[in-house]
Amino acid sequence: MKQTALLGRTAGLRPSALRRLERLAHRRHPEADGADLLTLQRLAAESRELELPLSLVLDGRGLCRLLWVGPLEQSGRLLERLPGGPRRAGGSLRLITCVGRAKQLEPQGGEAVVGLDLQPRLWLRYGDSPGGGGRWQAGAYGPGADPQHPWSCLLQGELDALCDYSPAEPEAPAASASRATPGVERVLLLVLSPADPQEAQRQVAELEGLVRSAAAAPVGLVMQRHGQGSPQTVWGEGKLREAALEARRLGATLVVTDRELTPAQARNLERLLDLPVSDRSELILDIFAQRAASGAGRLQVELAQLRYRLPRLTGRGLSLSRQGGGIGTRGPGETQLEKDRRAIARRIDKLQRDVQKLSAHRARIRGSRGGQRRLALVGYTNAGKSSLLNALSRPAEGQAVLAENKLFATLDPTTRRISRPDPAGGPPQTLLLTDTVGFIRDLPPPLLEAFRSTLEETLEADQLLLVVDLSDPGWAEQVTTVHAILDSLESTAPRRLLGNQIDRCSAAALEQARQLDPEVLFVSATAGLGLQHLRDWLFQAPPGTKQAV
Repeated sequence: MKQTALLGRTAGLRPSALRRLERLAHRRHPEADGADLLTLQRLAAESRELELPLSLVLDGRGLCRLLWVGPLEQSGRLLERLPGGPRRAGGSLRLITCVGRAKQLEPQGGEAVVGLDLQPRLWLRYGDSPGGGGRWQAGAYGPGADPQHPWSCLLQGELDALCDYSPAEPEAPAASASRATPGVERVLLLVLSPADPQEAQRQVAELEGLVRSAAAAPVGLVMQRHGQGSPQTVWGEGKLREAALEARRLGATLVVTDRELTPAQARNLERLLDLPVSDRSELILDIFAQRAASGAGRLQVELAQLRYRLPRLTGRGLSLSRQGGGIGTRGPGETQLEKDRRAIARRIDKLQRDVQKLSAHRARIRGSRGGQRRLALVGYTNAGKSSLLNALSRPAEGQAVLAENKLFATLDPTTRRISRPDPAGGPPQTLLLTDTVGFIRDLPPPLLEAFRSTLEETLEADQLLLVVDLSDPGWAEQVTTVHAILDSLESTAPRRLLGNQIDRCSAAALEQARQLDPEVLFVSATAGLGLQHLRDWLFQAPPGTKQAV
């Protein structure tokens, strides 16, 4: 006999009720379209007795593939338990729901989201009992184009008439094609915006840049004003329902938030959105993992990822259930979750020892350079530090530092020797210039801690050149962010503001930079403007140059 899944809120049901539901699940319906009226009436009787909605998932042959007890929720669980492997996108499934005592037939809230994930050809919905005059009202629904009403009513009438209903031209939802197309991950951005519209626009643009740097595609945006959410979910429940529907409409496979989430908040969001959720910190860690090219970089990224994920480690299934036993007993043994946590803790300890060795190795290298003046380029990510280092060092072909128009293109510190002839006729003058990893607002603390050995190249420098892209509208806030991060690292080296991209910025930006630091240096690394003046300053400026405010 065909195996039918009986799932949902089945715990606590009497064996007789389970047997009746099993018999209903094994009844056959017409092929292609329609439903068996007698089966639906008996399903309504069971719904009345259990006081729960009941749903049938039928395939194209009229066979029931799944009977779900209770409200439709958590489509991930439902799709995983559909027999016969992954459901084909754009298939001929039919969904039939007896809504119980609910007076509203139109799919609402989370139930509408689950229906969109199932992508049925038709959704027949009806109550658990007939109305006045014996008329049993029902409705046939199909995916709609209106985000506020994701399911449109195709036909409304009596149940017996709708059992023979066949839609003329069934259409798969728009998201179906995007899910079926292999390629980059499609991301919906979930943002808690500040009151300032310009600041909100800059933050959204930065988040989009992070998503693209992670080789994903931002396909949609859902925003809510700061302070209108709840501590448990950050965003309001109504806004999250809107985000869930928008994600289905756009075919998004991942939701990325613009702020770090606690483990409980991440779980709550995944439950309400019924989609994987990554916060901004996890996104940055993923970018670093993709960019890490050297062994030292991969070592530090792995350490940061493990530190971030350890408190968020959760388990599923019976193997990760709670320990058994009574008072004073240990139970049957450690859970798999505890074993995983201990294994990660051991791995973190090993990585910390390796990072300490790396730090000692770099300290020896710095010691071997004794007597040479050292400067470091610091600044916001994608401000042009690597391009500037290439322009000043003039490396041979194939030895240039990677410089791309993307966030966090460079992770590993690179030091180049800069030299020029001595005007007095002596030996050439030399200094060391280091390019370091870029900063960003709200940099994840695990990442900052893991990369401390890399940042020591910055902390030990005699002078810091704070590179800023003056063509970026938010460059002033970026300067504040970089100063705050350097202060948190207890950096004491003098800092000098270096305005880059002067060929693309406005005159107002130049004047604002002068007000911020009267001795600011202006260059364009790509256009070659101001480089000779900067080179002269590098060799003439004393180590104790005044720090920029």
